[in-house]
Amino acid sequence: MKKAISLALTAAMALSLAACGGSGSTASSAASTETVDPSTASGTLKVMLSEEPTEGDAFSTVLHKWAEETGNEVEIMVIPYDDQLTKFPLMAKNKDLPDLISTTRLTHLYPDEFTDLSEYIDPAIFDQNALQIISQDYTSDRAICLPQQFTITNVFYNKTAFEAAGIEAPTVDDRWTMDEVYDAARKLQESGAVKYGMAMDASRARYDNLMYMNGGSLVEKDGDSFKVTVDSEQNIATLQTFIDANNEGILPKAIWAGGSSDNPGDYFKNGDVGIYFSGSWNYNTFRSDITSFEFGVMPSPVGSEGGSAILGGAGLAVPAEAAHRDLAVNFLQWFYTEDNFAYYLSLDKGLSGVKNVSYQPDDPVIAADYAVLQAETEQVSERFKVDESSEWRNYYDNEYRDALKQAVNGDLTAEAALNEFGTALAEKAGWAH
Repeated sequence: MKKAISLALTAAMALSLAACGGSGSTASSAASTETVDPSTASGTLKVMLSEEPTEGDAFSTVLHKWAEETGNEVEIMVIPYDDQLTKFPLMAKNKDLPDLISTTRLTHLYPDEFTDLSEYIDPAIFDQNALQIISQDYTSDRAICLPQQFTITNVFYNKTAFEAAGIEAPTVDDRWTMDEVYDAARKLQESGAVKYGMAMDASRARYDNLMYMNGGSLVEKDGDSFKVTVDSEQNIATLQTFIDANNEGILPKAIWAGGSSDNPGDYFKNGDVGIYFSGSWNYNTFRSDITSFEFGVMPSPVGSEGGSAILGGAGLAVPAEAAHRDLAVNFLQWFYTEDNFAYYLSLDKGLSGVKNVSYQPDDPVIAADYAVLQAETEQVSERFKVDESSEWRNYYDNEYRDALKQAVNGDLTAEAALNEFGTALAEKAGWAH
């Protein structure tokens, strides 16, 4: 159910926020390509979120800050994500729209209902991988959804175990190959420093990085359509290597064979895993929960065709028929200035979709980890973006992960598992194979 919350702005809050920094210049001072006159953009900004903001919520705080600085007001309406998908078209039909929306999918489902923000904010200020993936728009020059926050796949490592095994971690400028990762995992295990050399979330999004870095993909472009390539020779070879590593005991096989519902993140937190393939969403939890050993973030490895990382998150969009559309644009122009977006990141403690602006922790160890996490955005593969543009998950989703698990468990060979899934996907989607 929709909840409306009027956010009263007090002088005390204004003073406390002002102490944290002013509005600053636009990220690349020419971020605005069409200026909205603040004197004509005033009133109450209605913002739609999918969750109730908690106390100290980063985005709610910056909304307060903008309102106080500009003399405007903010009203937040909360509609859960699933309800947004059905209620938004009704809101558009009844012309009862919010002015600003934080969304992960609405702009993709209803692109014609949203403002092209490239008329007001230069898209060049954004990390282009983040902009494309969050907007889920891989073909047009429109910018109807701008990056707000995102997470990305990454690799954690047990620093204490690395030191005990005499292993030096790779760097952003000198990344390991996947073969070197497997070799390091063996050495870690043989040293007795950990029970398992490495572990990986039982998620196809984590496994797929192995596929992309070796030049594989689920599909490829085929004119105006797609061709299924999930059972290509390089994909079969990548899966077979992963199966062999599980059989060797480098990884806890039960996780990927389907024999356990254990979370490999718990294995890592307990000190049982040396190298853990997961994502940036775990970082702050690990910082607070891990006390028995030192850990860090290592750059993701590369394969025969380069690196790979998978990114996903939420963006900000303005309905074209919003009552206070200009006010929403005014907020976005303010939000994406260097100072204000940096302030937002200092509260959110997340990754940045704006070039040359990033979270800067005071702790040098944490700052070094965030530098590695931020650098992962450069590893996003074009093959991943082609797969995403195909929307293959509209036809099958968990079936793909199940096929991988069957192969790891030995129920099917790598070739048979991928071929069966590829055949089923091609038939259901009507694509070549």
